[in-house]
Amino acid sequence: MQENFDRFNYAIHKEKEMADFRRWIPALAVLVLLIGLTSTASAQIALTCNATVVPPALRAEGLTELVGDIVLSCTGGTPQPAGVLPTANISVFLNAPVTSRLSGSGVTNGAETLLIIDDPATAQQNGCVGALGGSTCLQNGNGVGNEFKTGAAANVYQGGVSGSTVTFNGVPIDPPGTTGVRTFRITNVRVNATAVAPGGSGTPGQVVALVSATPATIGASGQTGTLAINNSQVTVGFVQTSMSFSLVQGNNGSGPSIPVAIRQCSSFASSKTTASAILQYKELFPTAFKTRTTAPDPSPIGTAVSAAPAPAAQSVPGFIYNTETGFYNPALAAPYNAAGLADNGTRLKAVFNNIPAGVNIWVSTLNIGNGTISNNASMTGSEYGAFFAVPATDTSDYGDSYYGPLGAGGVSPVVQLPVVNGTATAVWETFASSATATDTFNFGVWFTTTANVSGNSPAPGTGTVNGSYGTIYTSATGGAASSTLQIPRFVDTSSAKNILAVNVCRTSILFPFVTNQAGFDTGLAISNTTTDPFGTAAQAGACTLNFYGANAPAPITSSSVASGTTATWLASSAAPNFQGYVIAVCNFQLGHGFAFVSDVGARNLAMGYLGLVLPDPPRQGSGVSLTAGSGETLAQ
Repeated sequence: MQENFDRFNYAIHKEKEMADFRRWIPALAVLVLLIGLTSTASAQIALTCNATVVPPALRAEGLTELVGDIVLSCTGGTPQPAGVLPTANISVFLNAPVTSRLSGSGVTNGAETLLIIDDPATAQQNGCVGALGGSTCLQNGNGVGNEFKTGAAANVYQGGVSGSTVTFNGVPIDPPGTTGVRTFRITNVRVNATAVAPGGSGTPGQVVALVSATPATIGASGQTGTLAINNSQVTVGFVQTSMSFSLVQGNNGSGPSIPVAIRQCSSFASSKTTASAILQYKELFPTAFKTRTTAPDPSPIGTAVSAAPAPAAQSVPGFIYNTETGFYNPALAAPYNAAGLADNGTRLKAVFNNIPAGVNIWVSTLNIGNGTISNNASMTGSEYGAFFAVPATDTSDYGDSYYGPLGAGGVSPVVQLPVVNGTATAVWETFASSATATDTFNFGVWFTTTANVSGNSPAPGTGTVNGSYGTIYTSATGGAASSTLQIPRFVDTSSAKNILAVNVCRTSILFPFVTNQAGFDTGLAISNTTTDPFGTAAQAGACTLNFYGANAPAPITSSSVASGTTATWLASSAAPNFQGYVIAVCNFQLGHGFAFVSDVGARNLAMGYLGLVLPDPPRQGSGVSLTAGSGETLAQ
């Protein structure tokens, strides 16, 4: 807790961000002044309170971020006699929309936001049932002042949410006297952190709260007293970008380069022990990735989760659990029994787009990590709703020699993703993570294709992937309090990254000397030799001639050259008065060129030579042998 506070204590308050919020302060200051001017006849219940908060780091992408508990520590006044207790209305105004879950109750816009008096132990927690201010909650003063701590009086109250404000009406006030301290803890306040931008130069944005209280009223007499709050404006959270997403080569950089180069004419399959790519999600501060509650991971680290554990109670007021759930005591009566409970742990999502037809995608069902990780994430069947385990398609072969394998049996279980209209999605949920160190979650990706050039499969194109949090909403649809929307939820701040490229097979042929000057001419011929006795798939494609040298014309593209045929050109027709070299790029796998240079009419001087087949440029530096599947390399 102290560590979190110290980490962000350097952040300075930014005037521009707080401009709108400061407009509220004059009106509230008048209210506080009026409270301080109440009748001296009620001085016996005058309290002075100090507001304190331990502000956590909030995810800038989060729509339902839990801010730090606001604790009012109050002293003074005279403990009230047994019977009717004074009441007050306590409000919190924030500079971000409140997104705590709404729940049906007698409170207008009642939510999971709670006010807890005197931090009672779990067994002594007693929720106020019925309308706030009702007699069932308030006629329990015992004249001693310990009625809240023991649970003799209701000590847990529900707040109502309106925009950026949380209000607790009819909160009982029993002054502790000069020697005691009465505490009012405000917890389970979630905010739309996307409304508060991080500061410049790495400075966090600030979520700020202003706490106010109306005068306390003593029963039927209508007598009022003061409830003054010192330090009423407090920082309740620091907003920071919380996650980075990147693509990493498999096997610690020795796998295929990214984007992964796939040739249409050659079936593709990365080694099952070297992933085609690694999806890498990194925390930018230690508590960005959270479990649902403190319930233990039901599976050993490094194995797929078959079922989410039942949520564990988190019912110690003030304890920092560092989970998606806040204060949660399922033993309380409704609506308090569900307050604070999140729907799931942090989810991480990958969306593959523009995937060419004929490309198959396999991903690991759990995170992998060089055998040393202590975190755990497992694939769920849907981005929204309860966790639903996805069974692996293959549990015996796949892994990555650096980033894995880590799963049961020494492999990384994988599943094939369905690709619909070029799109495929995978979502993983966090089941174990560290609250003191930054976690990195790695997920393996493998591509496979079966060459079918005549069927144009796999189709040429570039596929992309976006990495983000799961349970995505827009700020417009998910940035306000709701009774139905999932918690946690996030906005998508990702950008597309190229992950694969399917290229048509081609042959590049260098003709090092071509001339149509000084009475000479050059004939060029290129044969499409994909018809052969070796079982090569017949291919067809155009050839583009690129000229370099004196009087070089613009590139010339032929019509499609069928398999087993030869295309020819004369320099005098294609490139009048040209002298230099030509590189022909043909869209079929096996092409061979021949050039014949002679004086016009070939009467005195003539020479012929074979074109040089150049290595395929897209495969250079890809981590794949230039000769693997390409047919040939630089040779005559």
